[in-house]
Amino acid sequence: MMQRLGLTARLLALGLLPSLGALLLLGALLQASMRDSLHTGLAQRLGDSADRIQAHLSLAANGQWRYSESTPGGAFNQIFSGAYWVLQAPGQTLYSRSLWDASLHPQAPADRSGLLRNRDPRGRALLGLERPIEQDGQQATLRVYVLAEETDQALARIQRILFMGLGALFIGAALTTVLQVRWGLQPLARLQRRLAGMHGAAPTDSMPRGDTGHTALGSGYGPDLDPLAHEIDALLERNTRMLARGRAHAADLSHALKTPLARLSAEASQSPQVPSSLVLAQVQSMNGLIERHLSRTSSSGDEHAASANRQAVPVYEVLQQLMQLMQHIRPERGLHWQLDAGPSAQALHWRGDRADLEEMLGNLLDNASKWASRHVHIQLQAPTPSSSPALPRPALCISIADDGPGIAAEDLQHAGQRGQRFDQSTPGSGLGLSIVADIAHSWNGQLKLSPSPALGGLQAQLWLPA
Repeated sequence: MMQRLGLTARLLALGLLPSLGALLLLGALLQASMRDSLHTGLAQRLGDSADRIQAHLSLAANGQWRYSESTPGGAFNQIFSGAYWVLQAPGQTLYSRSLWDASLHPQAPADRSGLLRNRDPRGRALLGLERPIEQDGQQATLRVYVLAEETDQALARIQRILFMGLGALFIGAALTTVLQVRWGLQPLARLQRRLAGMHGAAPTDSMPRGDTGHTALGSGYGPDLDPLAHEIDALLERNTRMLARGRAHAADLSHALKTPLARLSAEASQSPQVPSSLVLAQVQSMNGLIERHLSRTSSSGDEHAASANRQAVPVYEVLQQLMQLMQHIRPERGLHWQLDAGPSAQALHWRGDRADLEEMLGNLLDNASKWASRHVHIQLQAPTPSSSPALPRPALCISIADDGPGIAAEDLQHAGQRGQRFDQSTPGSGLGLSIVADIAHSWNGQLKLSPSPALGGLQAQLWLPA
């Protein structure tokens, strides 16, 4: 049943039902206490009356009880006044004058309060007290009664006031609970409206923005909901980043396919017959590009799955394998490859996706092998505080430098843009550095390009959070 109720109804039920139960229990306890108090006071009054009546009882010479009162009067002497007494002894019963020549019903046992209940000759309810008496060895039982109407009316009046007070208290508690729930859920309602406005309405200038420019939930919902809002913003940020990365993959693939298609188009325009070897080579190149980008897209499409499958990737081992691969691919260049890493850096592991790390390092090494004249220097550093404010926590740094022509200072800020090429004489699509920058950004890393202080060419520093 609770599962079918909304959050507001659940909070109201959990707040009001215990209060109602507590008020009902309190009302029952107070009612019982008031009833016992009234009955105790009545018992004291009946006891006083029994003392006065007992003072006028005596034994005659024949052993019979008799009642003599010097100044007859009072309620016990007025006919059917509602105040009665009965004395029962072996073989004898005496009645008060108020009963006249009538009698009372047979006496039932006393109730929980110790009082007797009976009815007078006119059918009115009575409350009484029973007292055993003894005189000169003779025993008897004296019962004194008064009308129960006054006591019952007083008890009913107290109960009415009591339940009116408890009802007012419950209404006040209900109103307070409703106000508390509405006030307490206002931040959640504001969060829901902000979240609905992110996809259902045009964003306003007052709504905060995330790092990627999308509308964010921001904060201001209180200490309980702010962490939730931050987690949702982080999730939206990751989704936006992965969506942008997927679009970038599509744009990269589209741009990369232009080169083999342009070559085929140029060959076809120059000659009516294109060599099959050339067609086969370009088809294989395009097929490789498609497979490569499909693999990258599928591996980055589900960031939650990627996060769950993170592995401890041995960075030094990956660098060695890629460096040997580059030496095998371009043996004609005769480049001198140097890999420097201290003992601690050689045992370094990066928690991430090995395919992404190989993609980033492969592009950087391929770019260095294209432009280097003689030397390529690779340096692996253990995690240290990054100089960039974008990486506030320690990050490992992989530096790849070459002795090629490098990039002019005014072109460095554009070097990571897709398709940006500064020398058309070298084959390529101009996507390598942008791919590295995109993948590094998806892992909260950074690619920094600068002139190499030692070799004079380009130095690429890949910073990845440790």
